[in-house]
Amino acid sequence: MFSRRSRGPAGPDLALLVALTAMILASAVPSEAQDRTTPGETVSYSTIHSIGIEWGISGDANHNATVTVHYRAPGTGPWKAALPLVRVDNTYNGNGFAGSILFLDPDTTYKVRLDLSDPDGGRDGSRTLTVATRPLPTLPTGGRRFHVVPGSGGGNGSAKKPFQGIAAAQAVARPGDTFFVHAGSYGGRPTFSVPGIAGNYIVWMGAGDGEALFVDGYNFGASHIWVEGLTVRDQAFATFSLDCPSDVVVRRNFFYDNHYNIYLQRGGEGWYIADNTIVGDVDPASGSFDGEGIELNGSFAACGANNHTVAHNSITRVADGISTPGTNVDIFGNDIFDTSDDGIETDEGQTNVRVWGNRIHNAVHNAFSFQPQIGAPWYFIRNQVINNLEDINKYRQWDRAVILHNTFVHWGDLTTGGAHGLLMSISRNNLWISVNGGQIWWGFGTFDWRTDLDHDGFDWGDSTRPFFFNGTTYTSLESFSAGTGQEANGIRISHQTCIPTMDVPGDSPTTVPPQYLTLAAGCPAIDAGAILPNINDGFRGSAPDLGAYEAGRRLPTYGPRPNASGEDDDDDGDND
Repeated sequence: MFSRRSRGPAGPDLALLVALTAMILASAVPSEAQDRTTPGETVSYSTIHSIGIEWGISGDANHNATVTVHYRAPGTGPWKAALPLVRVDNTYNGNGFAGSILFLDPDTTYKVRLDLSDPDGGRDGSRTLTVATRPLPTLPTGGRRFHVVPGSGGGNGSAKKPFQGIAAAQAVARPGDTFFVHAGSYGGRPTFSVPGIAGNYIVWMGAGDGEALFVDGYNFGASHIWVEGLTVRDQAFATFSLDCPSDVVVRRNFFYDNHYNIYLQRGGEGWYIADNTIVGDVDPASGSFDGEGIELNGSFAACGANNHTVAHNSITRVADGISTPGTNVDIFGNDIFDTSDDGIETDEGQTNVRVWGNRIHNAVHNAFSFQPQIGAPWYFIRNQVINNLEDINKYRQWDRAVILHNTFVHWGDLTTGGAHGLLMSISRNNLWISVNGGQIWWGFGTFDWRTDLDHDGFDWGDSTRPFFFNGTTYTSLESFSAGTGQEANGIRISHQTCIPTMDVPGDSPTTVPPQYLTLAAGCPAIDAGAILPNINDGFRGSAPDLGAYEAGRRLPTYGPRPNASGEDDDDDGDND
């Protein structure tokens, strides 16, 4: 096979050298065939308002393939565009694409069309999927109605002879029943352990005649149960989940001075946690890492923490407002303020975690946490964040994130711990503001196929070092763009003229009053954004505005909603 001629005692065989060189080059440089894409299997799933998609591929070593997304409800006319799927290539997702369609109607069946293309060739692919969003939970109709008061047994559940205590009521419970829990103190830490069935909950509801106080807390121990209007105070653990219950509704409850509040300690799937009021026992100035508002328990629970919706809760005086989602989780409309650690600790989150329309003020350490980000992508859309001692995003172990239309405000430097994670992010139409003038981004790493930053607005005041990457200080957007190829359409603004109503009285942990950082007329951030299908449809003017709010659109509701159904029509993220 190889010539046996030698150039001397120590000389290599020329043919062998040529062969080895060819092998090394072939392994070091992707071949044309490695750049071509072959589509694999698709997976889809949903929440109440979102659809998630994953599409595996082989090839595309240069990561330049794309997948466009269109959707429609059957019989509703033309296809609508959504954001493209995000290119992912990591240990958890593997080689492929993943992404979401957001702000959809509940309980609706959609057609989804995916079109894969690769300029290097290969097998282009088109797939049409049928995916139904989950229904918004509704109270049972036509079921039995019972009354409950504190006690230790007896009663028949009528208004005149109510059940004495939760145990007596549970002895007769069946799907569709509603138990009106009257004012008083209920001891013994009951477990709601009798399950309903899909579409027909067993409901435990405060009767509205005073505080229904569970003095030792309570546990969620069955699927298809609904708990509303109950109060827990002064507990180390206000609630637990037991045995991984699914389809649990936790709505309009009250938690005061507890250390852990809604805690899926033994996991759970597909919960709806909405419109609750949580005031914990943690001093925000302490910087404590212990004591949670809503702990989904992510991959720590044996059964996972997937398919949840966590919406419009008011959360304060805890370490983390909301923590550790799994896969396919929506977190929106929450009002989170004065927390000692992070606002939304997305740690342990996997694919298609979506965080939109939340207001986070004075989360002392960070607004969002990537510690770690296991799967990708994660979405952060139209959130308003003010005041952290550390970062907007706590980058510890991260992957691709999609960061759109947020308003981020820091007292001084925005990224005291580094912006390395932005090198793997897609960023559009955000406002990055330093109140007192400070650095916006700094970090070390590679700008590559994962980096896509543009159309953002910045205010760094008098700082002479707004951007620093890999040993180079960039003193302007122009120099940053020339040096990195990013933010070609970024703009500089002044918050004094763009947001004259901004009230940030001091650095964290100074309390920041509730506010909406809307744009004043004449601000250059108005009509300066990129058009993003499914994200800013219906914008006013010639282009979308930067930041969390579109000028002239209705402002969103943060925290518990006033209407009795617990669901408003402001959950689509675009302030319509």
